[in-house]
Amino acid sequence: MILELIQVPPATVKYETGEQIALAPGLDVILPCWNPSGPWVESLIRHYHEVVRLMGDVPVQLILVNDGSLRNFTSQHISWLEAAIPGIIIVSYEQNRGKGYAVREGVKNARHAFQVYTDLDFPFGVDAVRKAYDQLQKGLDVVAGERGAAYLRELPRKRRVITRISRLLNKTVLRLKVNDAQAGLKGFNAHGKSILLNTTIDGFLYDSEFLYKAGKNPRLKIGAVDVFCRPGISFSAFRIKLLLKELRNYCRIIISAN
Repeated sequence: MILELIQVPPATVKYETGEQIALAPGLDVILPCWNPSGPWVESLIRHYHEVVRLMGDVPVQLILVNDGSLRNFTSQHISWLEAAIPGIIIVSYEQNRGKGYAVREGVKNARHAFQVYTDLDFPFGVDAVRKAYDQLQKGLDVVAGERGAAYLRELPRKRRVITRISRLLNKTVLRLKVNDAQAGLKGFNAHGKSILLNTTIDGFLYDSEFLYKAGKNPRLKIGAVDVFCRPGISFSAFRIKLLLKELRNYCRIIISAN
């Protein structure tokens, strides 16, 4: 899906299909999820209302993407969310496809001038959403959350090593314009949205692909905001099978870079 920006956001965009859509002032918050754990509905409702209060008069649309969950995502959960979150959009499909695919499916439903995606549990808090939005309002096309040295110290040893290697490759091979490609928070306007919808990686490295493709466009303004993990956030472990799959995806990005 390719779109052409006719004026600066909020704007009218024209898709390659010929469809024209007026982008309303406001923010779409896209949340991918897979097999959510614990009392996630109560947590999401609380975070949503915190975002709404923080954004003030800015309209906020929540878009939740169920990436083929096998547990803890039922019609009852959907009913609770629809009752507590006005106008929530829930995108759901049966087969688990990966975080990159889920984010793109959510973004396809966006209709506001700006979008921010993050993880279901808002690991960087709601303030990070507002910070990304503010940078977009100031003229950036793509905003990436950047986790500093404190984040690395909190990681388990194995994941810390993987993160360091990933950052090194992003800097030396892909030459990304931000230091931290894998932080689970990105913001963008219609220009960035067009780039994101043309990524192809379904797994975690869609972030690197997105920032690499955005960086290849000299007209795009790309920046970062500092983000910090909320207390109590737990870190998942990477399985060897997943690492091998993502290594193949990284090779795909490198091949396209060359």
